[in-house]
Amino acid sequence: ELGIAVSAALYFVLLEVYFQLYGPIYDALADRPAAFNAFRVALATLVLLPPAALMGGTLPVLGQHLVRRPDELGRYGALLYAVNTIGAATGAFLAGFVLPLALGFDRAYLLAMAVNVAVAGLAWGLSRVDGHRAAPDTGARADRQVEDERLPSRSRHPGRRPGVSRSRAPSPAASGAAGSAWLLAAVAGLSGVFALGLEVLWTRMFAQVLQNSVYTFSTVLVVFLAALAIGSAIANRLCRLRAAPARVLWMLLTLSGLGVAATPFAFHHLTAGLSTLATGDAWLPYVASIFANTALLLFVPTALLGAVFPYLLRASEGSPAAPGAVIGRLGALNTAGGVVGALAAGFVLLGAIGLWNSVRLIAAGYLVLALASAWRGWTTPRARLAPGAATLGALALLGTALDASRLSVVDVDADRGEALLATWEGPDGVVAVIERAGNRRIEMNNFYTLGGTGSMEQEQNQALLPLMTHPDPRSVFLLGLGTGITAGTALRHPVERLVVCEIAPDVIAAAATYFDAASGGLFTDPRASVRACDARNHLLGTAERYDVILADLFVPWRAGVGSLYSREHFEAARDRLTAGGLFVQWLPLFQVSRREFDLVARTMLAVFEQVTLWRGTFSPETPFAAFVGAAEPTRLDPTVIERNGRHLSGGAPLPDATALAVTLPFYAGNLSAADGLIPPGPVNTDDRPLVEYLAPVTQREERAGTTGWFDSAELATFLRRLAASAPPARDPHLALLSPAQRDFVTAGLSYYQGAVASRLGRDAEADRHFRDFAGRIPIEFRPPIDEGDRDADVVP
Repeated sequence: ELGIAVSAALYFVLLEVYFQLYGPIYDALADRPAAFNAFRVALATLVLLPPAALMGGTLPVLGQHLVRRPDELGRYGALLYAVNTIGAATGAFLAGFVLPLALGFDRAYLLAMAVNVAVAGLAWGLSRVDGHRAAPDTGARADRQVEDERLPSRSRHPGRRPGVSRSRAPSPAASGAAGSAWLLAAVAGLSGVFALGLEVLWTRMFAQVLQNSVYTFSTVLVVFLAALAIGSAIANRLCRLRAAPARVLWMLLTLSGLGVAATPFAFHHLTAGLSTLATGDAWLPYVASIFANTALLLFVPTALLGAVFPYLLRASEGSPAAPGAVIGRLGALNTAGGVVGALAAGFVLLGAIGLWNSVRLIAAGYLVLALASAWRGWTTPRARLAPGAATLGALALLGTALDASRLSVVDVDADRGEALLATWEGPDGVVAVIERAGNRRIEMNNFYTLGGTGSMEQEQNQALLPLMTHPDPRSVFLLGLGTGITAGTALRHPVERLVVCEIAPDVIAAAATYFDAASGGLFTDPRASVRACDARNHLLGTAERYDVILADLFVPWRAGVGSLYSREHFEAARDRLTAGGLFVQWLPLFQVSRREFDLVARTMLAVFEQVTLWRGTFSPETPFAAFVGAAEPTRLDPTVIERNGRHLSGGAPLPDATALAVTLPFYAGNLSAADGLIPPGPVNTDDRPLVEYLAPVTQREERAGTTGWFDSAELATFLRRLAASAPPARDPHLALLSPAQRDFVTAGLSYYQGAVASRLGRDAEADRHFRDFAGRIPIEFRPPIDEGDRDADVVP
């Protein structure tokens, strides 16, 4: 335990070394992903291996301490495993729900190290007390030395305590099981493969209907670990039976296989075919219902499979090895199997045979192990007939009544005229292309919409607006692909090089197959490069610089997304900009409250010298906006906007001020010049990922009606305050514009206020605002304000 704390402290040193090496290594190996991933694995191993290896040694040492007689290995070993796993479930709960918000990651890490030191102190005290109690007198020691000399050398153990005999003969049943070393090793290793593989698959299963925040993933993990602990407690009770251990293993493995095979059907029934999952609306009822639903589905099968490994200790009671050696050997096989199972499920099985077939394959694996146990547990062909037939019958069910391959992995609402065009299953999730009324969209994990042709104008604006204001947008970088419509629109500007990073390769396949025309030929344009990589890591490692960096709309509450709003990420993006370059972070205001908006705004203002706010749409219900950051103050040049407008029109002549009139109404204001508008408070960092942990709570509070999204009237009030704090006439970013051109900005605010008033049914007020807009704009221009077919991200 003391070694864990000491070696864990190396994390802080090695992490700094990692970031120093990351850039040069990334540049050198960017085109060799296998070599670069090997480098990352090597560095991760260097950081994690020493403390993790020491952690893995604690349970065998505790077993060596607790088990005093050979026939106690099963009972005490299973009990120790149960307590240890309950501790793991508690740690997963604290790490998922409490510590990151309360302390931040670094201080939580230090707290864990302090706990290791405290446990080391307790162990030291326990060893002194135990040594005092066990200290024999001289005569007893002499008698024991004579007894030891009579024992076979292989039954001695140099680390055993004085006065503890380990020479008691095992029972015949235990001796028989102990002779099946191959069976124990196979069950230990393969049960680890199956259990951790199922944890990955079941997490993917729940990802189809849950919020998919850090909390929901933690919930699945906590329930899984708690059920494993109950399984260990069950194994502890089973150790008291006098039945042959191989027969008990047969029973556990058969029931585990059937329980695993039934989970897809139970899940489909509980979720009405992946369409919904009954949950509470408010945050605490929601969390409670997620725990309840997860436990309802997973607790029994996980407890059954969780009893398998601890019960192996009962089956090993005839072994001549010391208890700690037995626990360590079986634990090593089980954990190594867990590594293989997690990797195989996530990176091989999901893509090769899909979610439901992967679950069915693991269920079959448990039943095959059950057949092997039946062969060992019953010694005559006649006795083997009944258990063997029962297990073969269970295997037959996997191809008939329990054939999960016929279940769907995507919820398609045929009543709304939806049609499923294609699906991909891989490590990143289930990607589907769905069509309705001639409009196509990409969905990931059933509820997360990545965009579609029904919202084409909004997706185009995400590229058109920022690039209209840049004097020479030659090189552009996009974080996130989605349908590719935004990226393809960027190529309508005089762009010479476009790099798009999309973390999910299946999304690239879906976009290239079904959205190439909508994206304007993005995937065949020689100027464009679409890479399957982590965009944040790319910016962190590359030495390339870009004139404009565009960050797509990211749902703030999704696990892992909060890091894309962190100070460290914004700093990496700033450092990759050319002189005068722009970083554009789009934010879905219809998925955040004012609290999250202020967090992102403060973080941007802490990194960039200048931050301006732009509207992406005038919709009151689904507004989205862009924070545009620059490393040094910039000014909007009307001649640049006019020139870029002519380029977009193909060189055709435009009426005077047309490009300005269709661009400047989207400008909302200068946050850097609006003193006091964004209240003081914390910023979002990698150490304190507040967005990632607060946004899921906000999402449930909005469902319960206790808070609201930052849209409609609240957003209109904020925009009026922004215009009052940094009015267009005094906004340094607009200093090059004439009064008439600055009027276009004021017109945009009027238009949004009219849209809000219209939504609230205040028609007279809406008409007044729309007339004010028309009086300030010299051309016929009326941006859409309805929702169209925009598929806002829906979360159950």
